[in-house]
Amino acid sequence: MRLILFIILIVFMLPLWIVGVIIYTWRMRRLCVAQNISGTANEPFGARLMMHIAGTRPDDAAYKIAGYLPSYNKLVRFLLVDTTWLASKLSGYTGSMLDYPGKRPSSLLTMLSHRSDFFDRSINKAITRTENPVKQIVVLGSGYDTRCYDLPEGMDIQCFEVDMAPTLAAKKKAVQLAAVPHDHVAFVETDFNQETWMEALLAAGFNPDLTTYILWEGVTMYLVEGTVRDTLKLVATLAKGSVLGVDYFSTGIIEGHPPYEKLSKNMHKAIKYYGEKLQFGIPTGESYSEGLESLLKEVGLSLTEFEYVGSEKDKPPPWYFFAQVERLE
Repeated sequence: MRLILFIILIVFMLPLWIVGVIIYTWRMRRLCVAQNISGTANEPFGARLMMHIAGTRPDDAAYKIAGYLPSYNKLVRFLLVDTTWLASKLSGYTGSMLDYPGKRPSSLLTMLSHRSDFFDRSINKAITRTENPVKQIVVLGSGYDTRCYDLPEGMDIQCFEVDMAPTLAAKKKAVQLAAVPHDHVAFVETDFNQETWMEALLAAGFNPDLTTYILWEGVTMYLVEGTVRDTLKLVATLAKGSVLGVDYFSTGIIEGHPPYEKLSKNMHKAIKYYGEKLQFGIPTGESYSEGLESLLKEVGLSLTEFEYVGSEKDKPPPWYFFAQVERLE
């Protein structure tokens, strides 16, 4: 009954949605893509926005800055987000797409909820553990991530948001205009494929001797292999107990190996819409984590948590993975 009522309400508000999609698409093509502002950053951000309005994963900072981002503005937020909130509120329906942390195994429909949950748990565990808790958080390829603005009250943690200049400038402007407190956040410009992000971090006040959590979410698949390897080597130089949260695709999905041919083709086409390109994946091996563990062994890091979207019984089998990596020695 809740689903039926939700659908009726959405159909009633469909004209508003259509207008919102048109404006959003125009802003994406004319503002984001034209100015080299990340378009793919909007996918996980949009998912977290919807979970927020559904009440399943509160993210007040995301809702606030949505009114000032290049892809959104207050009008688009109203047409796409607030209308969905009203339909969900009146019907009492959230559904699997808006659920959090969601059922397991997850699916293509719920993978962003699963991804958010994995990294939320990983960060919370690292900053609240009694032995050697992390003192710094670095968000590599920060996009529109808002985890640095939702830390436990009273916790003294310095945050560094690292991204390409156009995306970072748009994010910083939105945070300022939305009046989201950010004194504990340093915005650090870099180009992951052109220079060492560590040098930019150090110049911004980063202390490599403090235990650090590095969130590397939704980034590796857009980089070249050498950049990924170099980043892992830099993580291995951080203080003992430092943690890296990272997601990645399999080589099979990047290169379109059987049985991923059709899915790979569709994904490459979808990403191309944003003016970006899928480039990097890791071989899975029989255990799915085998390829990652081999890569980590080369640089002296250890895999401590590992999850993936889907099930071994799926056709095609899992190709999207979430990992928690640590410097244990």
